Amino acid sequence: MSVRVAAVLLRVVALLGLVYAANELFFLRRVEFLSGKGHWAVLAAFLVIWVGSLLAMVMAAMQPNWLVRVVWASIFAISTAASHAFFNAAGSELSIFDFMSMWTARHEIGRAFDNFHAAGMTAIAWMIFTLIVFVSPPIPRGTIMRRYLHRLMWVPAVPMVVIAAIVLVKGGNSTSTKGLPVQFQPIALGLASSAKGIFTTAPKRMAVTWEPGTDRAIRNIVVLVDESIRADYIDWRPGNPYTPAMASHIDRFANFGQAASGGNCSAYSNALLRLGGERVNPVMSVKTNPTIWQYAKKAGFRTVYIDGQSGQIKSGKKIQNFMTFGEILDIDRMVTFDDIPQPELDFEVLDIINEELSGDAPVFIFANKNGAHFPYDAGYPADQAVFLPTVQMSVEATPEQRVVSYRNVIRWSVDGFFAKMLDQTDLSATAIVYTSDHGQKLSDRHTHCTSEDPDPRQGLVPLLALTGNPELMKRFQSAAQLNHNRATHFAIAPTLYELMGYSVASIEEVYGPTLFHPQDGQVYFTSNDIFGMFRSDVFRNPIDLNANYLESYAFPEPAGTLDNSQAMQN
Repeated sequence: MSVRVAAVLLRVVALLGLVYAANELFFLRRVEFLSGKGHWAVLAAFLVIWVGSLLAMVMAAMQPNWLVRVVWASIFAISTAASHAFFNAAGSELSIFDFMSMWTARHEIGRAFDNFHAAGMTAIAWMIFTLIVFVSPPIPRGTIMRRYLHRLMWVPAVPMVVIAAIVLVKGGNSTSTKGLPVQFQPIALGLASSAKGIFTTAPKRMAVTWEPGTDRAIRNIVVLVDESIRADYIDWRPGNPYTPAMASHIDRFANFGQAASGGNCSAYSNALLRLGGERVNPVMSVKTNPTIWQYAKKAGFRTVYIDGQSGQIKSGKKIQNFMTFGEILDIDRMVTFDDIPQPELDFEVLDIINEELSGDAPVFIFANKNGAHFPYDAGYPADQAVFLPTVQMSVEATPEQRVVSYRNVIRWSVDGFFAKMLDQTDLSATAIVYTSDHGQKLSDRHTHCTSEDPDPRQGLVPLLALTGNPELMKRFQSAAQLNHNRATHFAIAPTLYELMGYSVASIEEVYGPTLFHPQDGQVYFTSNDIFGMFRSDVFRNPIDLNANYLESYAFPEPAGTLDNSQAMQN
């Protein structure tokens, strides 16, 4: 055997070693599961795909054209890195629904990397290692061998197409691609998602057919959707150090207690709120019902959208959370931000709200706050670290430190926000409904957006109402007492429509009871795709709103050396 042949064989061994190291855990888990369940036909098909994938990777690595090797190496490197990054951050294999959620929130990759730094660094290492192994020489020199390898340069695309086809045939079943090579799987999921998007025709959205009455409940309506706020981290005890301003103004709020979000992902949950998602049939209703803007405009409101998270979108149109240009046509003013420090974003949102409420026309405002978006420590000024030690003080953050950072950002962006609002904003002709897009599991994995069997904390959100109108405030407080720990996001839109002056009977026939009436039926939050691209329904995750989900270590003491009196000032 010549030295060159030995070198080529050694490189093949290195390639197979890389593939084994990158896939060992996923492969063995899947083989063990299928053999344990006696699914021998599925196991055989699984192994056939694996053998074909291995041959395809060898062909890619042995391509005589350096540029072709670089192209395939880059694809495999990106795919491997994405798979490992997701697994290390979420603790589960990437599914089609996870892929779609991440693609929707791709502009948040910077903040995700900051929060899951270790997972990101590991992914970068996998990317570099994969590039080196696939691009490096030697390759076969024989003329015949090189000719045939060149002719087979597109063979590595076959496993991607096969895996994508499996996803499409199986209707997005998350188990259908488990354990398949990470060098192909994420790219295949992207192909399947793209194919669905291209060949799926969205149904036409309906117009508002109801006529609003003349006895509108309030002149102005504001919907505040915060980011990643857990209901149980708003402390209403007098004198507490966590949300002291809200506790001291408890009489100004109608507190519906712990509520269930529409979804456990920001984009899906916001879409359900804006696009008229119904609890009984969220998938079809979110695609066909009139939007919240259509109802507001027909009822005579000026419509305003404020996106407090838009500063993280660095290029292109600042549109997120499944908002479309068709939806934007019904928005009179759309406010986005550039170059605003994260700790100031929510207070910039409040300034715009105050500006709009001082106008001459009735206004409907839907505002997304920045809230407690990870990394938590970026959401408040460094000198407002009331609780210590924070996540950024440690290389390997503990759950206790995550709670500390989470407490700090809520104290600043939620408690501080409402302290300023209650001090500055005239609410005599305005009703505000406040909630969060989803809850948060305060761990290093599965924080939110888990597609299957999510922790209930991911769907645990606050639901508050406040107004300076005494009559309406009495109604809100009675409703909060009636539906304490019973409400969901699905009751918010119908409540807004009632406030706009639409018939309660008509509203409840379509959307179910408003917050002013008893909330009946199963309480749940959804996960995975609400638009039904791969399955006809979402996963419905029941949640007990009367349960105690608060972590045992959720009560850090304030740091005695800090001047905490400044925390409520901005």
